[in-house]
Amino acid sequence: MSETSTKTVEGTETLSAFATLRFSSDRLEPDRITAILGVEPTTAYRKGEIYRRSRGHEVRGRTGVWLLSTRRTVQGNQLADHFRHLVAALCPAGQANHITALRDLMARDGLKADVSCFWHGSAGAHSPEIPAFARDVFARLGATIETDFDTD
Repeated sequence: MSETSTKTVEGTETLSAFATLRFSSDRLEPDRITAILGVEPTTAYRKGEIYRRSRGHEVRGRTGVWLLSTRRTVQGNQLADHFRHLVAALCPAGQANHITALRDLMARDGLKADVSCFWHGSAGAHSPEIPAFARDVFARLGATIETDFDTD
């Protein structure tokens, strides 16, 4: 299980895939996570802060959130490529591993981390597996992995 399964029944394929890394807490300060990772989030706000949802209406955040989504930044439908993008943000090549600093921040500010992954395939397509490299990095961070896998 070193990579995502790409076997499908002949004539079937993955239609859509993406993954999201999310930190949340009532005490979350988004700039602290951005400073550690050196990556701008897709969405970030503090508890009580007003933010604009994807459909344009404004909402007050019930809790603080920092998230990085691959939905519009990673091309292709191979879920493993989307995981590589998130792992690269946590463990950039040639740089110090950010996981220790994030775990310290999580413990200090009561942050929770999770990774959600979405995969949609055509009828008969086989759901992917979470690659071992991703499971290892997310486990070291203390992040839970949530899946939403479905076919037509």
